[in-house]
Amino acid sequence: MRGDSIAKLYETCGKRLFARNIRGFLGGNTEVNRSMEYTLKHEPEKFFYYNNGITILCDDAEKVSTKGQDIIRVSNPQIINGQQTTRTLAANKGLAKKASVVVRVIQVPRGGSNGNEQFDTLVSEIVAGTNWQNAIRPSDLISNDRRQVELQRELRKRGYLYARKREKKTETQKSVGGKHFIFIKKEDLARAVAGCNMDPVVARSGVENLFTDEMYHSIFPTSDPVYYLTRYWLMRKVTSIARGYPERGYAKWLVLGFVWSRLFPLLKSKSAKEIFIQKMERGEQDLDFQLRQAIDKVFIAARKYWKQNRGIGTKAIDPSTFFRNKRGRDKEFNVFWHSRANRSRKGFDNYWKKVASAIS
Repeated sequence: MRGDSIAKLYETCGKRLFARNIRGFLGGNTEVNRSMEYTLKHEPEKFFYYNNGITILCDDAEKVSTKGQDIIRVSNPQIINGQQTTRTLAANKGLAKKASVVVRVIQVPRGGSNGNEQFDTLVSEIVAGTNWQNAIRPSDLISNDRRQVELQRELRKRGYLYARKREKKTETQKSVGGKHFIFIKKEDLARAVAGCNMDPVVARSGVENLFTDEMYHSIFPTSDPVYYLTRYWLMRKVTSIARGYPERGYAKWLVLGFVWSRLFPLLKSKSAKEIFIQKMERGEQDLDFQLRQAIDKVFIAARKYWKQNRGIGTKAIDPSTFFRNKRGRDKEFNVFWHSRANRSRKGFDNYWKKVASAIS
């Protein structure tokens, strides 16, 4: 197809054309997108050779002749690979008419009782098996998972703009037309769940590991937004208290897991969960101040725990390595917490009673 014809597709359909794509628009400032723009300006006749092309999935495709031309008429078309190419051509329509690009049209009927499930599976397999120019991450491959779509819908009802696809923040914000929402990424939810529910080493091992086949269903076990928001807001508070202190940054996941183990029993009822979330959203001081002080006590204890167990001399372990290289630190820290060496426990307990009171 000619480049300006591709641009016209986007002008006609807009972002709906990419609803099944695993990513959003990454912006024109990526290396690949800059290269495409350069080719369009300086050697558009070679665009066909340099570009990987566009893949369109549709329910039905029919070759027809009209006015002496052969065209393909498609129903429910979705560009599942080539959004960056399409958007770049649309942004440079004047130059695009001098270029052409290879387009693959794949017809996949959705007939049968399990048609949608088969369709979803095939989309993922086609994307994973197609050559791409901008690297595909594990977190990209699950962006159209039904749980992610449901979670986005439920979070939006609560005033959150959930970015389940990797794209520029401004692209995500365009979908709400200027309304105020709390912006939240799926990577942040994944980190919050891992930090609260799993060994601290897991949370520090890299966010993409949380979206692998082995981890994904443990990280996203439900579409209930409350499950994630309680953990998310606690992670945000722990992160803010660690900010500016490198040693605290290394111990953050240990501290988060520990504080969550104390907070979870306070959130048994649905009303307690809602109170916690709403007060954290508003920054209400009766909870915010007490929680901040309690978390600070845990960070002080975590530093003492590291100093007591880091070793001496040339064999001493720096905090970055100490909190990363060994599973079970959370269990060891819990033993330390109840030992005489921990002088932060009494202060924590005093503040924690007030945290409990604010939630109840």
